[in-house]
Amino acid sequence: MQRRPPWLLIGALAALILLPGPTLRLLLGLARGLSLLLLLPVLLAGVAGVAGWLWWRRLQAQVKQCPSCGIATMNATTCPACGYSFAGSSQGNGGKNAPIDVQAETLDD
Repeated sequence: MQRRPPWLLIGALAALILLPGPTLRLLLGLARGLSLLLLLPVLLAGVAGVAGWLWWRRLQAQVKQCPSCGIATMNATTCPACGYSFAGSSQGNGGKNAPIDVQAETLDD
């Protein structure tokens, strides 16, 4: 059984040798188009990830924690659980980064 010669490969090599200008330009154009097609989803996913992270940080900045009961709520003037009024308090009260005053004492048994 005889194998047929690879005419497509032979033709492509002949075109590269005989017509270097237009053929190489065509191949480089195809390579550029394919690379753009492969990179576009990665770039879009990166932009979507950054936009999602910024949205999440902005949402977290709007959350207040009630100093009375500790429930987290958004854009409320009073706590929905205990009725504490946020009007007189600043947002920093009762948060994670609030300073804690500690005094050490020794107890005699």
